[in-house]
Amino acid sequence: MPQPSSEPVPFAPAAPAALGERPVWDDRTGELLWVDIDAGVLHRYRSGAPATARGYAPSVGAVALREKGGAVLAVTDGFLLLDADGEPEGPVIRPAGMESDRFFNDGACDPAGRFLAGTATAALTPGAGALYRLDPDGTVSTVLDQVTESNGIAWSQDGTTMYYVDSGTQDVRAYGYDPATGAVDPSPYRTLITVDPADGTPDGLVTDSEGNLWLALWGGWGLRRYSPDGTLLDHIPFPVSDVTCPCFGGPDLRDLFVTTSHGYLDPARRAQQPLAGSLFQLRPGPQGLPAARYAG
Repeated sequence: MPQPSSEPVPFAPAAPAALGERPVWDDRTGELLWVDIDAGVLHRYRSGAPATARGYAPSVGAVALREKGGAVLAVTDGFLLLDADGEPEGPVIRPAGMESDRFFNDGACDPAGRFLAGTATAALTPGAGALYRLDPDGTVSTVLDQVTESNGIAWSQDGTTMYYVDSGTQDVRAYGYDPATGAVDPSPYRTLITVDPADGTPDGLVTDSEGNLWLALWGGWGLRRYSPDGTLLDHIPFPVSDVTCPCFGGPDLRDLFVTTSHGYLDPARRAQQPLAGSLFQLRPGPQGLPAARYAG
């Protein structure tokens, strides 16, 4: 695997993505997974082997690892389980009552092995989306409703706080979370971070081993690191505007992999950003945590 620097550099094995999202590092196999939402593709890369790409649906919003091997996807209209060979394991699990104009966006697993992912509409209709929870037994529950664009999600190490981005609000919210049941306390939540629209829109996020939050900025040309109380600690500039989601990986979990997008740039801006859509790699210093795995 190429050696990262402290500055973001394109990860050579990865092809540019129209809308790259949700990278995940498999600490058991040394494999990196990520999706291209608009292409409906899951990408995989393992050192010493060529990168692979496979389509599963009109769109794929997120990927998470499974405890027993394989992966779980948030696809256009529900959840799709994959076996260790990447083959679908049963039909798409669609939330009851989910309307046809909704589609799944970002998601991740909580520390107890549940997969949470949320929806939006193409028109970003205010309040039309929701955040859903897929339990290990295959049951789907609505966690939050009245969401505009469900996006980044992460947890504190003890699992009692859920950090959540609804990109329609410019906020990162902190909710009380019951790790025993997966229940979210919807009120009162804390508005942990509010991003000025001039600085971009909050997108994907991940926490590190110190409890800090790493937040991607769509339209913001960068990545920010915040303390658990919402204090801005660092800003890492990127050579592309639409930065979508980070994850920690590498043998010591100190490499940071960051997805970006080129699919929403007009031709002039695309020409000015030749690296747009690249998967970037850097080594900023802090150590990450192993990705939580879906227990089903």
